[in-house]
Amino acid sequence: MTDQPPPPGNYPPPPEGGYPPPPQGGFPPPGGYPPPQQGGYPPPPQGGGYPPPPPPQGGGYPPPPQGGGFPPPGGYPPPGYSAPGYPPAGGPGFGAAPYDIGGAFSWAWNKFTKHPVELIVPGLVYGLAAGAIWFIFTLIAAAVAPDTASSYETSGDGFSFEASSNLGVAGGIVMLIGGIVMLIVSGWIAAAYTAGLLDIANGQPVTLGSFFKPRNVANVILATVIVGAITFVANLVLSLPTILMPGLWLLTTPLTFIADVIIAVLFLFTTVAAVDRNLKAVDAVKASFQLVKPNFGVVILTVLAMLALAIIGSIPCGLGLIVAIPMILLIQVYAWRRLSGGQVAPLTP
Repeated sequence: MTDQPPPPGNYPPPPEGGYPPPPQGGFPPPGGYPPPQQGGYPPPPQGGGYPPPPPPQGGGYPPPPQGGGFPPPGGYPPPGYSAPGYPPAGGPGFGAAPYDIGGAFSWAWNKFTKHPVELIVPGLVYGLAAGAIWFIFTLIAAAVAPDTASSYETSGDGFSFEASSNLGVAGGIVMLIGGIVMLIVSGWIAAAYTAGLLDIANGQPVTLGSFFKPRNVANVILATVIVGAITFVANLVLSLPTILMPGLWLLTTPLTFIADVIIAVLFLFTTVAAVDRNLKAVDAVKASFQLVKPNFGVVILTVLAMLALAIIGSIPCGLGLIVAIPMILLIQVYAWRRLSGGQVAPLTP
């Protein structure tokens, strides 16, 4: 007879030392483990294996220090200028103090006396260079000119000489090229010299080399072209009536002069704005206009004072301009900074 498996439920009792009957569910209890707690998870080990519970506040972060979560004093540099050579913000004479012309003259003279060589020598170099370039182009234009006439006259009272030259097309082209070259050279000079003046205004140490490092040259040149175009258009519009009625020149000439003065005042700070704030040409023109418009009275008084300084400097055969021109440009930088709420280095003993 073939052995048949015993029917379910008729298993013989296990021998002694064997496995106990399986618990309900068919799985034996895990050996060596304590009975599970409610929920089926063993209790966490004491003191190891798991991090301590988070602190009750702050979501696990330490409480913020006093002052709204900022680092204690000393963690950041003090406000104001932190570059070498800058006095602390709020120091005497260093800040957005009200502008006045007397203060501008005092500041300009103080800075000139502290940096006479650095201000005079670059000015002489630039003046000689610009004059030499223009002289060369004038000679070339005269050389290619088709007609040159000279006349000599003698009389009992003495000798007189008269010369006239018609540049012609070739000479005109040479002078046009010379004008473009002079525009570029002048823009380079203005950007470089203004950069040195701004270093003085910032309280930084300056050398001769500080005035030969131009900044934002292309925009300085383009801004000069824009202001020139504005002046040309204004003069053209004012001169149109004289084409129809030539007798009106008695009226249009002073009006043209006044218009030129107003334009010069409105755009006085164009170059300084372009170099100081690294502005594009159009933005530099706008910056000067927007600054001068609400301060037109004090700016035009400043321009008149600068003009008086230039006249006084030119009296001793023009030699005084060596001092007057740097002074005028320092006043311009001072006025720009003060009127725009900027800062200037204090007076130094």
